[in-house]
Amino acid sequence: MIKEIIQNSYLIVVAGITLLIFLFYNSALTAKRKMAFLIGVIIAMVMIICNIMVYLFTGTGKNIMLMKIFSAIGYSISGPVMLPFIFLTNVIKKKARTAVLCLAIFNVLLCIISIFNGCIFAFDETGNRYMGKFALVPYLLSFIYIALLLVASINKFRLGFKNESYFIFLLSVAIVIATIMNAVFHFKFLISGMAVLSCLFYYIFFTTETLTRDALTGAFNRHSFYKDVENMKKHQMFVISMDLNGLKRINDTEGHDAGDRAILSVSDSAFEVLPMKCRFYRMGGDEFEILYPHATYSDVELTTNKLKEAVHKKGYSIAIGFGEYKKGMNFDNVFREVDAMMYEDKARMKAADPRLMNIKPHI
Repeated sequence: MIKEIIQNSYLIVVAGITLLIFLFYNSALTAKRKMAFLIGVIIAMVMIICNIMVYLFTGTGKNIMLMKIFSAIGYSISGPVMLPFIFLTNVIKKKARTAVLCLAIFNVLLCIISIFNGCIFAFDETGNRYMGKFALVPYLLSFIYIALLLVASINKFRLGFKNESYFIFLLSVAIVIATIMNAVFHFKFLISGMAVLSCLFYYIFFTTETLTRDALTGAFNRHSFYKDVENMKKHQMFVISMDLNGLKRINDTEGHDAGDRAILSVSDSAFEVLPMKCRFYRMGGDEFEILYPHATYSDVELTTNKLKEAVHKKGYSIAIGFGEYKKGMNFDNVFREVDAMMYEDKARMKAADPRLMNIKPHI
């Protein structure tokens, strides 16, 4: 029995401990994301411990109450182990997140009650576990969490985060398969193992993304911009330059946290408004670029108007310039012209509102 436990859990435990070490030393992830990963790994490791304890005493007729307690803990967290992934996607609305937390608390209470009345699980005198009349509840809740992950995948795709969308979708499918195999065939350590591996793979994905994404906004970074330009120069596209108005004034009068909120308002507006085929970049500070392939002038004009309106609703303003690039043209010339148009727009807005200050050209 000990041999089977080691075979089933050793690699999972090593993967979990390794991820904990990575989280401790990694300074690239935000504290919020680190905490989500940490919670996910801890939940998965607790599941493994519960599985081991129940497995050790099953069929022995000993420590029945202890088995009930560990079973209650295991069933309580088998679904909520997916909650950190739901929060990490950062695209599920607050009301939905609150609802799943309430469902998780309800599941915990039901599992505690089951210790005494066997509504979800029970044990006979020999220590063998059998299911109660509400045994499907934890599994149904798990599928609700999986459905939310799929919704997150769709939202990520809509916002242009296609790689993350595909990753979340594959993760959801893998968790569904593990849950079904656990429910139907009673395989041990599958859900906990899948949880640890999911945390590890998602961590690797996030750390890889830091090479191409801006840490504050989630937009692509300057390096990605020039790399994508080289790949997209074979086709027609529009180049859109965008700059937040009055950032220096905000930083000087309200502090850099307020400045960060202003920058995030611009990026959030872009993710809300931009069509899926657009590529959105933060070049640094309050400067943003957009590559809009296979578009018409009217498409771009409509999009830029929506961008200005969306940012205005959040209490800020932006200056925008755009121009068309066609195959064979000098991209640097187009880029400079677009940049000049953006500063002309900024100058017009400054003339209309003197609070828009500190205009200076790119260096």
